Amino acid sequence: MCMVDVLLNQVPDLSSKTIYELSSRGPFFVYLREHAGTLVFSEYFDDVPGGSSKDGILCQDVQNLTFPDQSFDVCTSLDVLEHVPDDDKAFSEIFRVLKPGGHFVFTVPLSTRHKTVERASMVEDEIRHILPPEFHDDHIRGQGQVLCFRNYGTDIVDRLEKQGFQNVEIVPPDELRCWGHGRDVLVASR
Repeated sequence: MCMVDVLLNQVPDLSSKTIYELSSRGPFFVYLREHAGTLVFSEYFDDVPGGSSKDGILCQDVQNLTFPDQSFDVCTSLDVLEHVPDDDKAFSEIFRVLKPGGHFVFTVPLSTRHKTVERASMVEDEIRHILPPEFHDDHIRGQGQVLCFRNYGTDIVDRLEKQGFQNVEIVPPDELRCWGHGRDVLVASR
């Protein structure tokens, strides 16, 4: 299944839902903009305080969201959490802002190995590399400019459950429907 298929399987009535997406661009964002009841979206800008805007786009640090508790029916993201220094805080914040019964539907690069490999950490506001740095591309910082803090394994399910999520599953892609470009999608409920 593709991200949209998985989302619609979990939340078939998107037009009545308030959705928070951790990005402001791309085909999935366009789909949400056209089909969500209410769409709130953001980016992380290094030079902008959370809750402020830059060029009309809300800035949020997923480790410290500025939204009230239980604000959203659904939270979505595509390949964001591997770039967050403290993903436990991020998962906890997403759990906090979801309404009871809400869904977190997202992707991260996911290995078939069980154990997540930590590549870097933040110690007293300084990045400490555990392994050689791995960088990914994004539309704000450019090609090869975004540090990957970890390579997730299937223990991401345990990490989400530790923050209170339930019914956590890894949904494999339907290669035929996704034309060979599918990714595993993670689904978790509050």
